[in-house]
Amino acid sequence: MKIFINIKKIKRLIRLNKDTSEKVSHNFDKLVRWLVFTALIVTITLMFPQGRTPQFADMIEGSISTRRIVAPFSFEILKTEPEYQDDIKKTIDKVYPLFLKKDNFNDIKNETINFFNEIYKIRYIFQGDQKKAMSLKDSLAVKYPISKPGDNIWNQLINTRKGLKKWQLEKLQNQIIGIMRDILAVGVLSVNKSGIDNPDKYVVVITGGKEKQQPLSNYYDLSEALPKAAEQLKALYSRDNNIIQIGYKITSYFLRPNLIYLKKLHEERIQQARATVPRSSGFVYKNEKIVDRNERITSDIRKKLISLATVTAERRKEEGGLKNITPFIGKFFFVLAILLIFSFFIKADRPEVFDNTKMMILIALIIMLVATLTFVIHKLNASEYLVPTALGAMLFTTLFDLNVGFMAAAMLSILVGGLWGNEFNFTVIAFFTGIVGVVTIKRVRGRRQLVLVILYLIAAYIFSILFMGFLRSIDYSAIFKEMPFAAFTGLITPIVAYGILPLIEMVFGVTTDFSLLELSDLNHPLLKKLSLEAHGTYYHSINVGNLAEAGAQAINANSLLARVGSYYHDIGKIEKAEYFIENQLGSKNPHEKLAPRMSALILANHVKRGLELADEYKLPKRVKDIIAQHQGTSLMNYFYDKAVKEKKEEASEADYRYLGPKPQTKEAAIVMLA
Repeated sequence: MKIFINIKKIKRLIRLNKDTSEKVSHNFDKLVRWLVFTALIVTITLMFPQGRTPQFADMIEGSISTRRIVAPFSFEILKTEPEYQDDIKKTIDKVYPLFLKKDNFNDIKNETINFFNEIYKIRYIFQGDQKKAMSLKDSLAVKYPISKPGDNIWNQLINTRKGLKKWQLEKLQNQIIGIMRDILAVGVLSVNKSGIDNPDKYVVVITGGKEKQQPLSNYYDLSEALPKAAEQLKALYSRDNNIIQIGYKITSYFLRPNLIYLKKLHEERIQQARATVPRSSGFVYKNEKIVDRNERITSDIRKKLISLATVTAERRKEEGGLKNITPFIGKFFFVLAILLIFSFFIKADRPEVFDNTKMMILIALIIMLVATLTFVIHKLNASEYLVPTALGAMLFTTLFDLNVGFMAAAMLSILVGGLWGNEFNFTVIAFFTGIVGVVTIKRVRGRRQLVLVILYLIAAYIFSILFMGFLRSIDYSAIFKEMPFAAFTGLITPIVAYGILPLIEMVFGVTTDFSLLELSDLNHPLLKKLSLEAHGTYYHSINVGNLAEAGAQAINANSLLARVGSYYHDIGKIEKAEYFIENQLGSKNPHEKLAPRMSALILANHVKRGLELADEYKLPKRVKDIIAQHQGTSLMNYFYDKAVKEKKEEASEADYRYLGPKPQTKEAAIVMLA
């Protein structure tokens, strides 16, 4: 009795520990989700442009002002970032590269003379001791690597019998020195001309402490100086290629630039010039009218409004206290509101996703990806049409469904509008292109459809440029300037979305329509095995797939999942194909020789065996769920009735039911009914 009580206590303790463990795990997952959610909000909030209040965010260029705005204080009209950067570039372009002129001709001349003197010495030794002379030649070739030691050039210089004559060498020496003197008199730059980024093509040459601007074309770089030397040698020795080659090799070695680039000084002057560029382009005085009620907002008015918002933010920051943190608080709650609405939608529409920590992390990463790209593109002052809002919406649609995709398009478009400096006209563009991406990506069933998605998205971006341009009365040239950026984003977004899906599937264990498309290929090894070993079941599965797809389309379920699930739902029949009626084709039914209970076990086992094959062939969970659920817990009526009639044993319905579970999704239920 005592032992029995102890066993009961142990069982109760085990059950209690199990419940506690599950509760701890659930609470931990919940904590992780909240931490991810909070980190996402804070990070995105920090990405918002600093130093501007959003009170004029609704007053976009081309719109009509609904109120009169007067300057509350005097302030400078700040240049837009592109204008400011353009002014900096124009100023920097006038800071020409600096070169110090060195009088290095005498050094080069003396080095050349020393070289020839050593040649003369070795030639003298050659007449008495050729072996020693050749050894000295090799040493000289190391000291003056004008050519490889074994090259014919050295033999021509050293060999008094077969090489150049002494008078030829002396003449060549004088002519090489003369050529280098002429070239250095013009000036040789220490950097290649192609590396000088200066639209005016001017340089500053410092000679004796005095600076003088000179056209870049007045000077050589080494890539021009050496061919010039070759030309002069050819003019002097038009019939003797041997001497031309020797002279060119020697000149190439000894000729050095005499105009030395002063990189550090040039960079210092660039920084000084940059500092002189004003941030402002005008001034607005206190009580001066900025815009009147019912007045169209021009680019100049918009610039004044942005300047007022920026100066207001700077003043608040200087004042400190609560005013200093209110902008951050406002942005925080803005992001919080957007993400809360999206989270509530996910919880209502896809509760299984909301309760899955891994899926919520994936959602956060996609949002973070779009936010980061927006932040980087904005920081680089690039076109707003490079922001791939549609990328996030397309990923959400592919990973989940259309409803989530539509909601994601709305959420992301508002978010990127805020990240773009509260430019909510951009929200309209982002939402429109996002919706086009959502609708088109859902129809992808192959590469042809992917090309159509790209074309539709490019068209959507171009249409966005046109209608927003016309709405804001933007100049046609500015509209067409944005089109290459829009076309690029429309082209690259579907390709990137399609490209990163395999990585997402691998890391997060998600099954997308693209994976299902691969599984729908009838050449899949498992389907080929089914067609060879259970051809009746194979054709039955194809027919079920057609019916299930039509049924899924009728009730807005995932038709592709229903079709693929149908193809694989009966793969467990492969091993004992002859025990299933669709494979018997008029042959004897083996169940006639079996007890009803054994027949029921064989039928029920096809679900279990199907799951084992699914694991073996690495089928995704969504397909395995359909395999497990396609029979539910239905009764095998024929064998149950047979057992009852035979009365050889007491028949229990539980023994003649499939193990289930019952269908948990619309797609599994459709396959069961089909």
